[in-house]
Amino acid sequence: MAKRKTKNTGSPLWFWTGTLVLALIVFVSSTSIVSFVERYSKISEWPILGMLVTEVPLILFGVYCLKKGKGNAYSLKADLLPVLIVSSLFGLLRLMTPGIYYWVGSGVPVLAFVFLPIYLLHRRALRKMGVANIPRGERNRKIIELQCSYNEAFSLCISALSSVEGRARISEIDKSSGSIVAKTGPNMKGWGEVITFDVREVNDGVEIEVRSEPRIRPQLLVLDYGKNYENVERIADFLKSERVKSGM
Repeated sequence: MAKRKTKNTGSPLWFWTGTLVLALIVFVSSTSIVSFVERYSKISEWPILGMLVTEVPLILFGVYCLKKGKGNAYSLKADLLPVLIVSSLFGLLRLMTPGIYYWVGSGVPVLAFVFLPIYLLHRRALRKMGVANIPRGERNRKIIELQCSYNEAFSLCISALSSVEGRARISEIDKSSGSIVAKTGPNMKGWGEVITFDVREVNDGVEIEVRSEPRIRPQLLVLDYGKNYENVERIADFLKSERVKSGM
């Protein structure tokens, strides 16, 4: 039998080699530009040709590594871009006036050595779950259809909160509108989540929309390490398994 080709899911070694090479190039280029601004009065005097001779081979090598290692597991926008932005900020710090440098210059190293590694660990957790490149709104939301009565579905949603890690307490409930809102406390992956259920009657049964979102805002800056996705999946599995157990 012929061997089946497997789709490339990305190689960490190749991807991060390319990322670090390009980050180095961005840093060196931005630092060089700062030096040119200080040394030369005209842009035409900048030794651009010397930069290109040195950097173009490295740029090509970095792009080759990214192409070889990216596959479908890594995102150039989410994994590569933050590293390049931090690298350019380091190189451009000297362009700032002393007053601005005092405030911004001390913040960039904190961003680089604290928040960037935390962000990359968040991305790693999403890759392990296989949802790294799924938009946040899609991976933290799920619609489940059940063949049961409205009252049974509503009670199941309340019971499903027990499947979530941590204590989920109901903060709002309205059976007439099919709305349930519950909140979890702080955990190792964040400051807690808000879990909402929207129960609706459809022609053949009941439709339940489940969402899980971070408790703190703005959500764009929240790193949940896949906890909200995990909440939604646990609840969906619970609802489906309970219907199977009941034989309906």
